[in-house]
Amino acid sequence: MRKSILVTGASTGIGYDISRHLCELDHLVYATARKTEDLDKLADLNNVVPIRLDVSSPGQIRAAVSFIENRGTGLDGLVNNAGLGSLGPFYTWNETELKQLFDVNTFGPWRMSNAFLGMLLASQGRIVNIGSQGGMITQKYFGPYTMTKHALEAYTTAMREELEPYGVHVSIVQPGGVESNIGPNALPGIIERFKRASAPFIKEAEAVLSSIENPKPPASAEAPESAENRKPSSPVIVSEAVCHALFSESPQNSYLVGTRWEGDRVINALLKRLVQANQSPGLNYTLEELIGLLDKYMTKV
Repeated sequence: MRKSILVTGASTGIGYDISRHLCELDHLVYATARKTEDLDKLADLNNVVPIRLDVSSPGQIRAAVSFIENRGTGLDGLVNNAGLGSLGPFYTWNETELKQLFDVNTFGPWRMSNAFLGMLLASQGRIVNIGSQGGMITQKYFGPYTMTKHALEAYTTAMREELEPYGVHVSIVQPGGVESNIGPNALPGIIERFKRASAPFIKEAEAVLSSIENPKPPASAEAPESAENRKPSSPVIVSEAVCHALFSESPQNSYLVGTRWEGDRVINALLKRLVQANQSPGLNYTLEELIGLLDKYMTKV
């Protein structure tokens, strides 16, 4: 059955691939972008209707709602993909930058889901939020970005519990490194923040800036993946997960996608947190009891 799906942040990378993937399956795609040249590129795809939209603009969101309502297609799915990414030590971020990151990555999905909720309830449709593996793990310099993605995890879970009784399922897709423009687009801001470093952090910041300006030669294709030798995945793996979340009779609550190295990193971080939580007063499950709990939840999947 042909569905109508709205995809935000469809100009490049993950959002563009999701839009392309959906239109090749003959679904009607409302694909949003902010720049004219990106909207023109989306218009070249069959079954795609481009919409100029910034998820931080309530006025543009209201206009998008009216546009789709007037077309009479309804809406069967919303993919909240638009997002920003950037790095830098916490103390080098100013309040304006931090607010912008949350405004797009966290408040954007909230605004869009609220605005289109009536249509999605009418169709008993789906909401798919594009999160990140950074919604479950973090490390230095990634703090502000992963804060927004941790918040999106909580939003997705709570929203699912609120809407599922009314026929709307909410999922989150959690990619690792993916081939996209998010890194290059963020680079000027990253450099600017590390240049703001003050004592006693100057030498550390200079080392980071040097690594940006003088990157190491790429490792051979056979070299194993590591923190220093990341192997970004094709956005196709995200598109496939999104399609499962949108159309499967049994959508998953979350989809962890990426390389095995990335998945191992997440699982190990979650297990470490489990062990730390188990050390809390009043808990202290035995290993056998923890394994029993794991078996219990494995059978529920």
